[in-house]
Amino acid sequence: MNFNIRFLNGFWGLLGRFSSIFGKFIPVYIIVFIAYGDRFLPSPLSDFSFQIRTSINQTLVGSLNKDTFKNDKYNNKKSDEVIKQIEK
Repeated sequence: MNFNIRFLNGFWGLLGRFSSIFGKFIPVYIIVFIAYGDRFLPSPLSDFSFQIRTSINQTLVGSLNKDTFKNDKYNNKKSDEVIKQIEK
């Protein structure tokens, strides 16, 4: 197996330049995939894009919901109701 070293050096240099050019756009590709992927991608990828977007939306909306902050283990609505019923 006699390889041409200059060919391999040229190939790895080309591959490095190619990855550095397209590597800069990876965040843009990810945002487009999440935002619009279910509209133009085939079925398995579009379903995955839709699931990612809905889980991100649920997480963001859940973090803004004030009831979740009030309803922790030290201030639980159910336990407050049980205590009120016991006190009666």
